[in-house]
Amino acid sequence: MAADWEVLKASGLTTESLRKFVSDNFGDPGSDLKPVIPAGWSENPPSWMSNVRDPELRELGTAVHGLWKTLCRQVSSSVLDNTDRHTLLPLPYPFIVPGDRFRECYNWDSYWVIRGLVACNMVPAAEQLVRNLLSLVDRWGFVPNGARSYYTNRSQPPLLSAMVLAVWDASGDNGLLADALPRLVAQHTYWTSGNKAVRVRAASGCQGGADGAAPGLAAAAGVGSTADVDDCEVFELSRYHAELYEPRPESLREDIHLAASAGLEGDQAAQLYCDIASAAESGWDFSTRWYVGGSSLEFTRTTQVIPADLNAWLYRTERDIAAIAAHLGDLQLRDTYTAAAARRRHAMDALMWNTVDGCWHDLLLQQPQPDSAVVNTSSESRPPCSTATTVYDAEQRSGVYASNWVPLWCGCAASGSAQAAAAVAGLQASGLIQGGGLLTSTYPSGQQWDAPNAWPPLVHMAIEALSEAQVPGAESAAAELADRWMRANLVAWHATGAMHEKYDGYKMGGVGGGGEYEPQVGFGWSNGVLLTLLQRYGQGDKTSTS
Repeated sequence: MAADWEVLKASGLTTESLRKFVSDNFGDPGSDLKPVIPAGWSENPPSWMSNVRDPELRELGTAVHGLWKTLCRQVSSSVLDNTDRHTLLPLPYPFIVPGDRFRECYNWDSYWVIRGLVACNMVPAAEQLVRNLLSLVDRWGFVPNGARSYYTNRSQPPLLSAMVLAVWDASGDNGLLADALPRLVAQHTYWTSGNKAVRVRAASGCQGGADGAAPGLAAAAGVGSTADVDDCEVFELSRYHAELYEPRPESLREDIHLAASAGLEGDQAAQLYCDIASAAESGWDFSTRWYVGGSSLEFTRTTQVIPADLNAWLYRTERDIAAIAAHLGDLQLRDTYTAAAARRRHAMDALMWNTVDGCWHDLLLQQPQPDSAVVNTSSESRPPCSTATTVYDAEQRSGVYASNWVPLWCGCAASGSAQAAAAVAGLQASGLIQGGGLLTSTYPSGQQWDAPNAWPPLVHMAIEALSEAQVPGAESAAAELADRWMRANLVAWHATGAMHEKYDGYKMGGVGGGGEYEPQVGFGWSNGVLLTLLQRYGQGDKTSTS
């Protein structure tokens, strides 16, 4: 290949000669994968499917069960033997791809894929997927965004512990817990150190957040706190922060164009590239949620935001690690992570919880500005990690986003508590619940993680959060939203013959749009959410598609 390239350069580059060089020296997309039958697969759907009362939903569920067979892949022997020749990471077991343009497995997608596999009694396939992700932690210290070498500069929402427990709940395999525990600890360290770790205090006079916050909620319950600085309580939280200060390789053209259109060069362009990659790390690529000081993509400032959902997932991770450690008899580790969860819960209650809105808001970092010390942003010399002595002021951001209620799903409000009741009321009054499901936000920006799109994982977390809140009316609201979502999937299936990665939250059965790529079908997490909901809610009255 190197010799061919030198000949090509010497003879002069043309479109045709470059196309021939690529054809001669690179394999076709997907040639490093082979289709396989997923472990535990059966042509027959799970037995509970026969109890789904609506025949159309039963037919849809049966068809979606069949999609697992079409979405399962394994890396080729070349990937295992010649890793330097491939961007695909050498996963040891088969995995589920989302579908369409996505030819690798992804981090947070895998949670809903696993839930769907478990619902279909394909626990061996679910465990293989978990063990693939654990192998990535062995290599990288965390689960990358996806199983590609160009994704190893960032991760995605940390749901690995929830995946482990979803499989363990179905299998009872304590060996899986023992294998997973040190790797869960390693990934937790990744999310709580370096540039991802932030020490903050309330910007509004050190009173625990913006108007409407409840700083005393956790403290009154005797939850411990961190040390004080200048008589203001300092909290340790986490943010998204990719280690990339150049265009994303998988979106090179788009990132270069964005920086150029914004007139950014040098360090300013490098910081934008980092913030764009960090938005991709969040899973919400892209959204007004990350905009600061403007209303277009060039104002993405992800590293200046402390996300409520990220810290909720880490709270859940800490509780999961404590529970696994206790189950395996490691009481010291149990106590360490129980205390870590208590500290994070206290910080979220003090800074993020808003009693007026009934939700947990993201925080915006104030002074000092993140990454203000950037002087050399080449890939060889990146900005240093945040020091433990840096303390940022932070204030709540306003905005209605589905992420504001992810903490309810993660157990950040005790079931049956006044806080849980306030969160349920806040969600019901938010304007997010619409005819086609749950909006991602109330802002029609044209970005795919805003209105009118409704994303399966956000819908599923909202349904489960309502179901587990144990406050009056919440369970019926969960069932109603679940029914609405199943009907939306059914209407779209009738119209298009496919499951989609996102839907239109306003229009029953409408397909979502926006973003930097065409809407995709397949689709891993959509299938998992539908199957999980059918198993729990599909045995009620007939669901109409009219």
